[in-house]
Amino acid sequence: MLTQAILIGLVAMCVTFEWALGTCLASRPIVTGVLIGLVMGDLQTGIIVGATLEMVFIGSVTIGAAVPPDLGRVPWGAAFPPDVITGGILGTAFAISTGQGAEVALTLAFPIASLYLIIDNALTLIVMPFFVHKADDCVAKGDLKGMERMHLLGGFIVKSLPRFFVCSLAFYLGTPVMNAVLNAIPEFVSNGLVIAGGFIPALGIALLASMIVNKQTAIFFVLGFALCAYMSIPILGIAIIGLCLAVILVVVQPNFIAQTPQLSSEGSFDDDDF
Repeated sequence: MLTQAILIGLVAMCVTFEWALGTCLASRPIVTGVLIGLVMGDLQTGIIVGATLEMVFIGSVTIGAAVPPDLGRVPWGAAFPPDVITGGILGTAFAISTGQGAEVALTLAFPIASLYLIIDNALTLIVMPFFVHKADDCVAKGDLKGMERMHLLGGFIVKSLPRFFVCSLAFYLGTPVMNAVLNAIPEFVSNGLVIAGGFIPALGIALLASMIVNKQTAIFFVLGFALCAYMSIPILGIAIIGLCLAVILVVVQPNFIAQTPQLSSEGSFDDDDF
């Protein structure tokens, strides 16, 4: 148990290194679920739970200062998108350790993610400014190496190291408690969670659609739905059709229009010329 808790903490710490390596999406639940499945010795469940949580958190992406509009009003009370890393990792770990599957992960992921969001915001507001000011001093002195050190130390201490301790301790201390809580849940509640779990991925798709669907792109959504529902074309086939349409609209059509001779009114053909 202790070894697994440490390994889970290391996974949480390592996938957070995007602040240093750039965004590579290693922190997404579909990736962390696989890693936790390997650590817990149940790769299949890790993949299933990770993919399920990915559908839930699919719209939880912040780009710069932009926050997904609908996630700021979700009922779990977070003012910003919940922490996908901690929620995905601990949700998957508890689901595997309790043997209850994806419905438990869905139940636990949001409260855990929202709770760690408070911790992360506190560390960012209280601790991070110290490293920022130190980096400013290094820049003023022309010490670029010192600025780099402050960047690496600040990111590691504020973003990565806390996730190691939180995920390790939460799993090590929380598994017996979670087993007791799950055993105390009435059967009708458990069945309700299973049924609700089937709707939550649709919620994730709806959140994503609300961000990307507009008057120009809605027709392609309708086309994809019609091809799948009425012509039974598999998802891969629809993706290939979508790729072809994208290439035609973005690459082929502009080049064709640019290469087509533009006939002016003076140079247009007239029936009298023949």
